[in-house]
Amino acid sequence: MNKDDALLVLEKLAEPAVLTLPSDASIGHHSQDHTYVYIVQSGLALRCKYTEQGERQVCRVYRPGDPIGLEMLAVTDPSLVIETIAPSVIKRVPIQRIRLAQQNDARTQSAVTSLLASEVMDGQQLKISFGTGSAMRRICRFLLWSAHNDLVSLPNREKLGNIVATTTETASRMIANLRREGAITRNPRMPSTMRIDRDKLCKVAGDPQQRSAA
Repeated sequence: MNKDDALLVLEKLAEPAVLTLPSDASIGHHSQDHTYVYIVQSGLALRCKYTEQGERQVCRVYRPGDPIGLEMLAVTDPSLVIETIAPSVIKRVPIQRIRLAQQNDARTQSAVTSLLASEVMDGQQLKISFGTGSAMRRICRFLLWSAHNDLVSLPNREKLGNIVATTTETASRMIANLRREGAITRNPRMPSTMRIDRDKLCKVAGDPQQRSAA
């Protein structure tokens, strides 16, 4: 079962109401609330944990169509926190509802297995994409990956730095450079988003796989 078909199976189990959240909102802390799997309908989110020194460590970034927390069906990690990094619409799927459907419906079990496999592959690919090369390359790859219809909502510079493993100052400087070069420009119709020049970003990103739009 491919990812799109598996998501359709999972979405049928979702609650009818959705969460409409601003940027930098907490969706849930698994030490207190590990009763839901979340599906990103629009926006961007990340899963992270905080060190004893209060430093944020990014474990995974999510864009529309990605399920969050599906691995909680098998294990729980009380240190994981989910936060939005752009205005987002999120669906909630009760974990107990998924478990019951798995027991009674082979198609649901197949969907969960498929999505868990995709999560492993997607997570590994993002670690490579956002963790190798210069800071500028990593930021360009993130912008290409997170853009939808060539529009992207930039996370705050601290979180952007966390995602691509660089400092807040470097992330700010790289974004300023990209704006000067016209690789990203403000979108007058939607002030919270930036329009990307895909060709310019691809030249810097150095990864032909990133040329496909989100």
